Amino acid sequence: MKIEQIQIPARDGYMLSAKLYLPEEVSKGFVQIHTGTGIPQLLYSNFASFMAECGFTALTFDYRGIGESAPKSMKGSQAKISDWGKFDMSGVFDWVLANFPNHKKIIVAHSMGGQMVGLMDNHKSIDQLFLIASSTGYWRDMSSPYKWLPAFYWYFLIPIHIRLFGYVNAMKVKQGENLPKGVALEWRKWCTNPDYFEPEFGKTLNPLFFDQITTPIKSIQIQDDPLANKITANKLLKYFKNAPIDVECINPENYGVKKIGHTGFFSRKFKDSLWTKIVVEIQES
Repeated sequence: MKIEQIQIPARDGYMLSAKLYLPEEVSKGFVQIHTGTGIPQLLYSNFASFMAECGFTALTFDYRGIGESAPKSMKGSQAKISDWGKFDMSGVFDWVLANFPNHKKIIVAHSMGGQMVGLMDNHKSIDQLFLIASSTGYWRDMSSPYKWLPAFYWYFLIPIHIRLFGYVNAMKVKQGENLPKGVALEWRKWCTNPDYFEPEFGKTLNPLFFDQITTPIKSIQIQDDPLANKITANKLLKYFKNAPIDVECINPENYGVKKIGHTGFFSRKFKDSLWTKIVVEIQES
């Protein structure tokens, strides 16, 4: 396996930091990995390496304003979550289509990474779509007592940090990656609305392609995930009205662990179980 550090232009020219994981033999397909909100591509490196070891070319990347794609001064970043779907995901997939035209193309999208697929106008070239712990995010729909943590985030931490720093200095309080002001405010607006991002359809989220997507979708829902629970995960799926959808609910106990949670799927401990199942499903489709 070979790993290459590359730069890929988003639709509007913003340069995104990415890593390309190349198999030793002829590639069986291309796996584009979408990260969750405020999660750097580093979290998905083991999964991407595993896919390459199984014969697939894999790609991870950081959205604008996050990780290695963050500007020198976060205070001046104009990034928004909607940009991640419309410009970043679509731009990266343009690059994949241009450089690997004959590969089967699979997107593995974690958390918010599955939401913004609905903004990709090149979605027709996606052969398979895996949604891992992907859901809407209205905070009251989340499981207790976890939901009180994001409530603190929306109503206290974000407003205070934006006033103090001009962005959310999440690393200072050990709450993940720092977030640009636009990302934090858009996320906050959606997550404090019972209809999440639906009121923005046709407005800030435009054009939309949810109901045009016919790619087979596998929604993997984790039983102990307090964020992407049955309520929020299935609320997201309702927007993919014309796609064949297969839902799999994962019980941690069936995999010999006490918990998996929202990000645990990408732990190396699952390479011989959950990760292998994805490889098998790709090969059998």
